[in-house]
Amino acid sequence: MAFGLHIDQTRKDIRDTFDKWGVKKENYEIVWDDGGKENYTTPNRYGVRVRYLRNNVWQEVSCLNYGDKAENLRQCFFLIDRLRIAERHGVQYQGLTYSKEIVASSPIDTEKDRRERLLEAYDTLGASPDDLPELIKKIYLQKSQYYHPDHNGNAEKFKRLNEAYKLICESRGIQS
Repeated sequence: MAFGLHIDQTRKDIRDTFDKWGVKKENYEIVWDDGGKENYTTPNRYGVRVRYLRNNVWQEVSCLNYGDKAENLRQCFFLIDRLRIAERHGVQYQGLTYSKEIVASSPIDTEKDRRERLLEAYDTLGASPDDLPELIKKIYLQKSQYYHPDHNGNAEKFKRLNEAYKLICESRGIQS
């Protein structure tokens, strides 16, 4: 038993974590592996792999460093739970080999990044967040005619203008 914790409690914790994470029961499994006990100096070493389907990709967490089944499973649970928490806070982790790599992972889109992109979109359009939707549309129509490639305009600027207008419309919930 790992630190006085029964293996059944760890199984329950894993089920609860996957439930919180939205992973269905049929999309995860615990696979016990003796790892070829003859290769170990300690005969009672059991590794464990926890496989789960997340975002249509099978992920696997494994541990075989401890001689105790319960402790190996507990270590897998700790990592899975931390991955769930990290994902909730915007940390990407797909393709990790070791949990130490979580620290080096890049954040997904944060609120600050979204706000910055939105302000850049207003700059690209030449409008202000305080402007009425009608004025933003008027500015967009004028600039899109000027930059349109069919009117000898700049195709790259036209593309950036369209992306900026689309982002502004999405943020305000208006039809573009």
